[in-house]
Amino acid sequence: MIDHEGRPPSPPAHWLLGSTLDFQRAPIDFCTKVARECGDVARFRVGYESWYLLTSPEHVYEVLVGKAALFNKPKLAKRLWKLFLGNGLLASDGDFWKRQHKLVLPGFHKQRIDAYADVMVRYTEDMLAGFADGERRDVCEDMTDLTLAIVAKTLFDADVKHSARKVGEAIKLLNEIMVDHVNNPIPVPKWWPSDRNRRKMNAIRDIEAIVRGVIHERRRSKEDRGDLLSMLVHAEDERGAKMSDEELRDEAMTLLFAGHETTANSLTWTFYQLAQNPEVEARLFAEVSSVLCGRSPTIDDLKQMPYLDMVVKESMRILPSVWAYMREPREDVRLGEHLLPKGCIALISPYVLHHDPRYFPEPESFKPERFSRENEKAIPRGAYVPFAAGPRVCLGKSFAMMEARLVLATIVQRIRVELAPGQKVTLSPKIALRPADGLPATVRVRTQAPATERATAENIQSPDGRMP
Repeated sequence: MIDHEGRPPSPPAHWLLGSTLDFQRAPIDFCTKVARECGDVARFRVGYESWYLLTSPEHVYEVLVGKAALFNKPKLAKRLWKLFLGNGLLASDGDFWKRQHKLVLPGFHKQRIDAYADVMVRYTEDMLAGFADGERRDVCEDMTDLTLAIVAKTLFDADVKHSARKVGEAIKLLNEIMVDHVNNPIPVPKWWPSDRNRRKMNAIRDIEAIVRGVIHERRRSKEDRGDLLSMLVHAEDERGAKMSDEELRDEAMTLLFAGHETTANSLTWTFYQLAQNPEVEARLFAEVSSVLCGRSPTIDDLKQMPYLDMVVKESMRILPSVWAYMREPREDVRLGEHLLPKGCIALISPYVLHHDPRYFPEPESFKPERFSRENEKAIPRGAYVPFAAGPRVCLGKSFAMMEARLVLATIVQRIRVELAPGQKVTLSPKIALRPADGLPATVRVRTQAPATERATAENIQSPDGRMP
């Protein structure tokens, strides 16, 4: 029931703690239940702050696109990121964000991103060379190591293969600790002598040591090596000013974190879905083997593999790596009949949106054909937002999509993964959505695809874009 001041309904809550404990215990289940019981806009309290959960595509589109100028990144999010990412693009706002965005954007133009394709494929093939048939591996660890090595090489021309596991574990720890701070109204100072705080600071130092080392080397050599960091070192704004070392540090840390964590989880979830849906996996293998015939994929091959694109998009629908993100209104903002007061937290959950049967029938089923050309047009704007949208859309969206498809095509052609019978995976919704205990799986090395199996790829998609 909406009150006379336009405030949306709220779930039952504790008189003092609000919904803090419910959200802490199971944030995805809580948000899903609130959306089902309270409708498209719901209000609840976490800690001492008022949160508004938005699950209408129309409202989500207004916040991200139509009225984007009226929203900032929340102070809560900035507090979470401050020590780790400083004032990088994920946490900054206003004129500073606009300046940094202009300086970083050219590094993600299509021509530059396309040039990274060879590295993505080569690093994936190097990883596969160490796989043995019947071997038991953790897919999540493998994807984390791989995407970290790729982002370090393509964006910073740095080789972190030997330290990838250490950096990956550090980022995983920070992911977990920062979520703990969401419900803590009092920030923990970096000098606080708890074991958890010490581990957090050590993790930040481990990652920062690599980043600062690369920045220092690039400053010293004054060499433009064609990577993103070289471009950022030499980039100038309209006044002729360059980024300071601290600004470079913040953007590099942001790109290192955002450029591998989300893609690693997306690939992990894709292999999880393929292992559970053998008919989809067979169709994908038929398409990939038909186009590539055993050779390495290139950027041009992606145009010939529409089902590959559908599989990646459907995986990001059913298990989005970024399961939720926040905005904060700079002033009172009205969304339809609802009022979002200045300073509240507007919570957008791609997971909840992507599982709404109004927009995605049978939402728990893995159906890549939802994203055929014709079917995708029918999805309301604001209903599918794994990369957000509008001016704050993920800067690395094209990079991530190209990487996910090239890595997946390279791996699917060579191996498949098998889960143990009855194997259960527990979702861990931290800053990113990942499997709580990794994804142990058995590797099966493929033999060459039979000619009949390759031929079926021609029937994957009918000319009108609908799936058979």
